[in-house]
Amino acid sequence: MAGKKNPYATVLGMELTLEGNALAESNLPRIHRERYDLLNATLKGSKDHHFIAAVAKPDPTILSARSLRSAVQRLGEKLPVVICLDRIDPGMKRGLASEGIPFISEDGNVYLPFLGIQETPTLPLPSPLSPQAQRIALNLAAGRWVGVTATELAERCGKSRASVTKYLREIEAIKPALLNTSWRSRILGNDDLSREELLDLFEPYLVNPVARRHRLATLPDIDVLTGHNARLSGLSALPFFSDLAHDPSHLVVMMGHDDVDALQNALGNTWEETTWYEDTPLVIEEWTYSLDFTSDVSAPSTGLKCVDPWSLYAELVNEKHEDSRIEDAVEQLRGRLCQ
Repeated sequence: MAGKKNPYATVLGMELTLEGNALAESNLPRIHRERYDLLNATLKGSKDHHFIAAVAKPDPTILSARSLRSAVQRLGEKLPVVICLDRIDPGMKRGLASEGIPFISEDGNVYLPFLGIQETPTLPLPSPLSPQAQRIALNLAAGRWVGVTATELAERCGKSRASVTKYLREIEAIKPALLNTSWRSRILGNDDLSREELLDLFEPYLVNPVARRHRLATLPDIDVLTGHNARLSGLSALPFFSDLAHDPSHLVVMMGHDDVDALQNALGNTWEETTWYEDTPLVIEEWTYSLDFTSDVSAPSTGLKCVDPWSLYAELVNEKHEDSRIEDAVEQLRGRLCQ
């Protein structure tokens, strides 16, 4: 749109460029040229999509949109024609959709059936991530789950498609461009952002994954903890990703709820919890979601693996640490994540 600001600069968080005349004006009946500017459009996502943007001059009608599409098709043009308008009322929206006519409006309504986008949901405001949404976000930021479909996410998380849709909407609320659509599949993408940029996006919404802590009076054998999927976490894991000194006399480990129950049954009467102000050799953290990856960095010296550094950062970043050495260690951890 030479000389004019493009009011459709982004669609669902993806950049939309409009330029040049899509068709020779002499080939299109004058009535359509009076009603629409036909421009070459490119929607930039994980894959660029091309179409003809018919930018309406006066308020369009369903009849004029249908007539324009037919006229363009008679010229042998194969690219879809998308009606672009500044606003759309519910009646117009239903009418165009019933005709299968794609549209984009400045007020955020989008219907692009050739890309599998049937409607534009109203995104919630960004908010602290739920446990499973945070799990997905961290794996995305780490570069592990880029290009994974919603169906695959449901399998990896052990959740239903409906639940995964809710988690993806939380991520989409933070940055819509992280979700791409290919046919009828929703695909997790990184929008070509670096690890540091993704971490900057998600960090304000990360939540400590610890649901509950158990302070045990005695330390079970390491083999027993390992057998119940215990992983070093918190301040016991941080030294292995920073200059902080490791204290073997006081261990912090994470476990899932079912593993904690199994360990408690295995220990029987020897499971004894202390009060919050008493010294304890072992703190067991129950986490709200499962680990998809762990680190072996601590295994040679402790016999226990660590939580992965991304999950560890989510646990520590928004906590208040009175010791400046801990604050420095968390910053060192962040630096490792962004490499």
